[in-house]
Amino acid sequence: MAHFIQRLASQFACLTGLLLATAMVSAPAQASEQSSAALSTQELIAAMQDGGLVLLVRHERTEVPSRSDDYSQPTECRVQRNLSLAGVAGAHETGVSLRLLGIEAGRVLTSPMCRAAETARYMFGVDYEHDDSLMHHVPGGDRNLDVAETEVRARLAELAPGLPGSNIAMITHGGTVFRVSGLRLTEGEIAVLRLDDDGTVTTLGQIAGSTLGAYARLALEAAEAN
Repeated sequence: MAHFIQRLASQFACLTGLLLATAMVSAPAQASEQSSAALSTQELIAAMQDGGLVLLVRHERTEVPSRSDDYSQPTECRVQRNLSLAGVAGAHETGVSLRLLGIEAGRVLTSPMCRAAETARYMFGVDYEHDDSLMHHVPGGDRNLDVAETEVRARLAELAPGLPGSNIAMITHGGTVFRVSGLRLTEGEIAVLRLDDDGTVTTLGQIAGSTLGAYARLALEAAEAN
């Protein structure tokens, strides 16, 4: 049984590692202070277990069809797009998988938009902080992606080099994630970043909750087999 699980994990890692490498090659760097170092899925999970990284999360899946967002009231859930039931379940599932794999988030920062704050709550628990730098850009307003990127990079520089033995989770929006990491994430995916002392951001890779869940399940089965 243990041999079967090991072989399955190896095959799964090869497939997800190939997909990860493809994504990293196709994702362009957005600024000179950003670099990338594609890790395999197993290497990425091991790095998150060691801690000291930033988990830059795109909020989970949202309602379709949905109401339009009123960005002037970022904490008023009745006037914006919110998580769907699948998004709530997905955030819960990812959180369970992170804990089963021993991946800790000692600090959780989130955009004040409800879909991001809900993702933080369901994925990491109630102990999270609203951070305006993670706010969505406002179409037609003064806050655009250039502003959002600048503010998030400044926040990352303040947080460098991270938390030894734990990670910092930051829940934000797709455009901001792309500008900072060079990765285009689907809703609920995680970009994994390393912060150097000088504020340089290195993108290590991206991982989905379903991938974490598969490895968490393998870990449980291996523990039961022993």
